[in-house]
Amino acid sequence: MIRKPYTSTEPRVSVVIPTLPANDHEGVVAALRNQTMTDFEVLVVDDAEMNICEARNAGIEAATADTIALTDDDCRPPHDWVAQAAEALSEDEETICVEGAVQGGRTYHGEGLYVGCNLVFDRETALSAGGFDSEYAGWRDDTEFGWRMESHGICRYDPNLLMYHPDRTRARIDAEKEARLRREYPNRYRERIVPQTAVGKVNDWLWRRGFWDTVDRVRYAGGRR
Repeated sequence: MIRKPYTSTEPRVSVVIPTLPANDHEGVVAALRNQTMTDFEVLVVDDAEMNICEARNAGIEAATADTIALTDDDCRPPHDWVAQAAEALSEDEETICVEGAVQGGRTYHGEGLYVGCNLVFDRETALSAGGFDSEYAGWRDDTEFGWRMESHGICRYDPNLLMYHPDRTRARIDAEKEARLRREYPNRYRERIVPQTAVGKVNDWLWRRGFWDTVDRVRYAGGRR
């Protein structure tokens, strides 16, 4: 189910929030009602039958604005977040994806990992790129989406695009999806994840000793993904 708790006549930005019936999303909607900019819409995709990637894609497809601003149901956008999102893609025509900073229970400062709770992108480009890949649902889906978007235009970090994430992230490490990301994007993985995270450093240590090569040969024998 997709609801629009806030909308305007000609929205410049479509804010997409994937959630579940069991989750509280009233706080993020209340924060969005109190924005300095008013010409935007909010799409809450509230469906227990969808994974997070399916929910995000449904919101993107239903959106009416050219600019999509993505956040999560446990976040609190500052008063100027939508305005910053609108500005992020208007600076030049070649920019198609902008990642922002995150503060609070989770912190992020733009390491090219495209954290999904604070991500702005061009709707048509995202649809052309195939949207979010459900094979990564729940772990690295946002990172994989951002890395794929990089082949379609300029993707950059904007520190002025700030999101508050009050609580610790609910995501849990999925070793198989982590290995898949490393296998499908080896250069970006080595450049961006290995220096930033403990799991990346452990994976790199195993990788350099041939462990993951052996695992991949067994797991993906015969072309199985």
